Amino acid sequence: MALTRQLALQVSPQGIHVNAVAPGTTETEMIKNRSEEKRQFIINKIPVGRMGRPEDTAAAVLFLASKAGDYITGETIDVNGGLYMD
Repeated sequence: MALTRQLALQVSPQGIHVNAVAPGTTETEMIKNRSEEKRQFIINKIPVGRMGRPEDTAAAVLFLASKAGDYITGETIDVNGGLYMD
């Protein structure tokens, strides 16, 4: 996160936006190989009640790359279903 902020500070005057996307546990082939018990253990910790899908992370990236994200720089978007809320 600090690197994202520092880079944004350095290159924002040139009109360059720097952001990061931090995905949580995502349904991938690697995760599918885990036992159902382990998968359920992970899901039980996620407030929205499911693992992320690749499309969830892609949507955050698409948002940042779109005109809608034009005024955002130096930010990290957590795509983790609320796992790390304080």
